[in-house]
Amino acid sequence: MEAEVLYAAPRFVIAAKENPWSRGRRRVRLADLMNEPWALPPPESPPGALDAETFRAAGLELPAAAVVTDSAIARLALVAGGRYLSITSETALRFAGWGMAVAALPIDLPDIRSPVGIVTLKNRTLTPVAQLFIDCAREVAKPLATGKPVSTRRREVQ
Repeated sequence: MEAEVLYAAPRFVIAAKENPWSRGRRRVRLADLMNEPWALPPPESPPGALDAETFRAAGLELPAAAVVTDSAIARLALVAGGRYLSITSETALRFAGWGMAVAALPIDLPDIRSPVGIVTLKNRTLTPVAQLFIDCAREVAKPLATGKPVSTRRREVQ
Protein backbone atom coordinates (compact mmCIF):
# COMPACT_ATOMS: atom_id res chain seq x y z
CA MET A 1 0.00 0.00 0.00
CA GLU A 2 1.04 3.58 -0.56
CA ALA A 3 -0.08 6.42 1.65
CA GLU A 4 -0.07 10.13 0.86
CA VAL A 5 -0.81 12.53 3.71
CA LEU A 6 -2.75 15.53 2.41
CA TYR A 7 -2.85 17.54 5.64
CA ALA A 8 -2.90 17.18 9.42
CA ALA A 9 -6.23 18.03 11.07
CA PRO A 10 -6.51 19.61 14.52
CA ARG A 11 -8.28 17.51 17.15
CA PHE A 12 -10.96 18.43 19.64
CA VAL A 13 -12.69 17.00 22.67
CA ILE A 14 -16.37 16.82 21.79
CA ALA A 15 -19.59 16.65 23.79
CA ALA A 16 -23.27 16.94 23.03
CA LYS A 17 -24.47 20.53 22.86
CA GLU A 18 -26.80 19.68 25.76
CA ASN A 19 -24.02 18.10 27.85
CA PRO A 20 -23.30 20.15 31.00
CA TRP A 21 -19.65 20.50 29.89
CA SER A 22 -20.81 22.31 26.72
CA ARG A 23 -22.96 24.87 28.45
CA GLY A 24 -21.79 27.98 30.22
CA ARG A 25 -18.12 27.15 30.60
CA ARG A 26 -15.43 29.39 29.25
CA ARG A 27 -12.45 27.06 29.69
CA VAL A 28 -12.23 23.42 30.63
CA ARG A 29 -9.06 21.48 31.39
CA LEU A 30 -8.57 17.98 30.07
CA ALA A 31 -7.88 16.90 33.67
CA ASP A 32 -11.41 18.02 34.62
CA LEU A 33 -12.86 15.37 32.30
CA MET A 34 -10.95 12.30 33.45
CA ASN A 35 -13.89 10.72 35.33
CA GLU A 36 -16.46 11.36 32.62
CA PRO A 37 -17.77 8.56 30.37
CA TRP A 38 -15.58 8.43 27.25
CA ALA A 39 -16.24 6.78 23.88
CA LEU A 40 -12.78 6.06 22.47
CA PRO A 41 -11.13 4.02 19.73
CA PRO A 42 -9.10 0.95 20.73
CA PRO A 43 -5.78 2.13 22.22
CA GLU A 44 -3.78 -0.04 19.79
CA SER A 45 -5.43 1.58 16.73
CA PRO A 46 -3.90 4.66 15.04
CA PRO A 47 -6.64 7.01 16.35
CA GLY A 48 -6.35 5.43 19.80
CA ALA A 49 -2.59 6.01 19.78
CA LEU A 50 -3.21 9.70 18.95
CA ASP A 51 -5.67 9.94 21.86
CA ALA A 52 -3.15 8.36 24.24
CA GLU A 53 -0.45 10.74 22.99
CA THR A 54 -2.78 13.70 23.52
CA PHE A 55 -3.44 12.77 27.14
CA ARG A 56 0.25 11.98 27.80
CA ALA A 57 1.27 15.36 26.35
CA ALA A 58 -1.15 16.96 28.83
CA GLY A 59 0.50 15.02 31.66
CA LEU A 60 -2.40 12.56 32.03
CA GLU A 61 -3.08 8.88 31.52
CA LEU A 62 -5.66 7.82 28.96
CA PRO A 63 -9.00 7.66 30.82
CA ALA A 64 -10.88 4.39 31.09
CA ALA A 65 -13.31 4.26 28.19
CA ALA A 66 -16.95 3.43 28.88
CA VAL A 67 -17.26 2.41 25.20
CA VAL A 68 -14.49 1.31 22.86
CA THR A 69 -15.19 1.17 19.10
CA ASP A 70 -13.23 1.54 15.89
CA SER A 71 -16.16 3.38 14.31
CA ALA A 72 -15.76 7.17 14.36
CA ILE A 73 -19.40 7.50 13.30
CA ALA A 74 -20.51 5.37 16.27
CA ARG A 75 -18.44 7.53 18.64
CA LEU A 76 -20.00 10.71 17.19
CA ALA A 77 -23.48 9.21 17.56
CA LEU A 78 -22.79 8.22 21.18
CA VAL A 79 -21.54 11.73 21.94
CA ALA A 80 -24.56 13.29 20.21
CA GLY A 81 -26.78 11.18 22.48
CA GLY A 82 -25.65 13.37 25.37
CA ARG A 83 -23.75 11.21 27.83
CA TYR A 84 -20.31 10.56 26.33
CA LEU A 85 -17.22 12.58 25.50
CA SER A 86 -14.75 11.74 22.76
CA ILE A 87 -11.84 13.17 20.80
CA THR A 88 -12.15 13.63 17.08
CA SER A 89 -10.47 15.45 14.25
CA GLU A 90 -11.73 18.70 12.82
CA THR A 91 -12.45 16.80 9.61
CA ALA A 92 -14.76 14.29 11.29
CA LEU A 93 -16.46 17.03 13.27
CA ARG A 94 -16.98 19.15 10.16
CA PHE A 95 -18.18 16.48 7.76
CA ALA A 96 -19.51 13.53 9.74
CA GLY A 97 -20.82 15.70 12.58
CA TRP A 98 -23.12 17.76 10.35
CA GLY A 99 -26.62 17.71 11.69
CA MET A 100 -25.55 16.18 14.98
CA ALA A 101 -25.91 18.03 18.22
CA VAL A 102 -22.15 17.86 18.87
CA ALA A 103 -19.77 20.67 19.81
CA ALA A 104 -16.06 21.04 20.47
CA LEU A 105 -15.30 21.88 24.09
CA PRO A 106 -13.16 24.95 24.85
CA ILE A 107 -10.03 23.01 25.79
CA ASP A 108 -6.46 23.85 24.86
CA LEU A 109 -5.28 20.43 23.74
CA PRO A 110 -1.66 19.67 22.94
CA ASP A 111 -1.13 20.20 19.19
CA ILE A 112 -1.27 16.57 18.11
CA ARG A 113 -2.97 16.34 14.75
CA SER A 114 -4.71 13.59 12.82
CA PRO A 115 -3.18 12.80 9.44
CA VAL A 116 -5.71 12.84 6.59
CA GLY A 117 -4.72 11.26 3.34
CA ILE A 118 -5.14 8.78 0.55
CA VAL A 119 -4.17 5.11 0.62
CA THR A 120 -3.82 3.19 -2.64
CA LEU A 121 -2.55 -0.24 -3.59
CA LYS A 122 1.00 -0.30 -4.95
CA ASN A 123 1.49 -1.14 -8.61
CA ARG A 124 -2.22 -0.89 -9.40
CA THR A 125 -3.64 1.35 -12.07
CA LEU A 126 -6.35 3.64 -10.79
CA THR A 127 -9.57 3.98 -12.73
CA PRO A 128 -10.12 7.41 -14.30
CA VAL A 129 -12.91 8.11 -11.79
CA ALA A 130 -10.66 7.22 -8.84
CA GLN A 131 -7.88 9.40 -10.24
CA LEU A 132 -10.31 12.30 -10.71
CA PHE A 133 -11.47 11.89 -7.10
CA ILE A 134 -7.89 11.85 -5.79
CA ASP A 135 -6.96 14.92 -7.85
CA CYS A 136 -10.03 16.72 -6.48
CA ALA A 137 -9.16 15.65 -2.91
CA ARG A 138 -5.63 17.02 -3.31
CA GLU A 139 -7.02 20.34 -4.56
CA VAL A 140 -9.55 20.61 -1.72
CA ALA A 141 -6.84 19.71 0.83
CA LYS A 142 -4.35 22.40 -0.28
CA PRO A 143 -5.84 25.21 1.82
CA LEU A 144 -6.29 22.84 4.75
CA ALA A 145 -2.59 22.02 4.66
CA THR A 146 -1.76 25.73 4.86
CA GLY A 147 -4.29 26.46 7.61
CA LYS A 148 -6.46 28.74 5.47
CA PRO A 149 -10.21 28.66 6.11
CA VAL A 150 -12.15 26.58 3.61
CA SER A 151 -15.68 26.97 2.37
CA THR A 152 -17.80 23.89 3.06
CA ARG A 153 -20.24 24.67 0.24
CA ARG A 154 -20.61 21.91 -2.28
CA ARG A 155 -18.89 22.38 -5.62
CA GLU A 156 -19.96 20.86 -8.90
CA VAL A 157 -17.38 18.70 -10.60
CA GLN A 158 -17.35 18.83 -14.40
